Amino acid sequence: MARYTGPKWRKSRRYGADLWGNPKSMRRAYPPGPRPIRRRKISDRGQQLIEKQKVRFAYGLMEKQFRRLYEHASRRSGVTGDNLMQMLEERLDNVVFRMGFAETRPQARQLVSHGHISVNGAKLDVPSARVRIGQEIGFTERGARSEYHSILKEQIQARDIPGWLDLDRDSLKGRMISQPGMGDWDSHFVPSAVVEYYSR
Repeated sequence: MARYTGPKWRKSRRYGADLWGNPKSMRRAYPPGPRPIRRRKISDRGQQLIEKQKVRFAYGLMEKQFRRLYEHASRRSGVTGDNLMQMLEERLDNVVFRMGFAETRPQARQLVSHGHISVNGAKLDVPSARVRIGQEIGFTERGARSEYHSILKEQIQARDIPGWLDLDRDSLKGRMISQPGMGDWDSHFVPSAVVEYYSR
């Protein structure tokens, strides 16, 4: 299961957005490396690449996997950019993150791949699996016995859950009650720029 393992804070600074859920990564408001006297003007193509990379790194996909997801989104009816973001939001690792089971998407990915998450009562350890409306997300028996599960029960009380998800904070079980729509993903993403990048 391929994933990015390089320096994460540098990527956040490079693309001007907190991509991994750690505000400290943006303490320096300039890209990594020597600070230029004058910033180069970024072309339209360059800006489209930046927007594509922001989305790709934030959701933890490699280029080949991200391109394949885009092609799938382009074949669906509706706005391609919105379709792409909806499919990214419906990934199991992202749903685990949005439900508050993890503080970051990489942590959510680890919970899934280590076998701590169940879907409809059965263990599912594939982070890219698509969650559908009505499916119940919770912890496996192994996950429920972990120390992390006990700590999470206290921490999750203060976490905000998006409207397209429903969560029982006492049992730590939730469901997807509707599909995510425009406004449910991070505001610094520009899906239309991703579409323009791949359309050339």
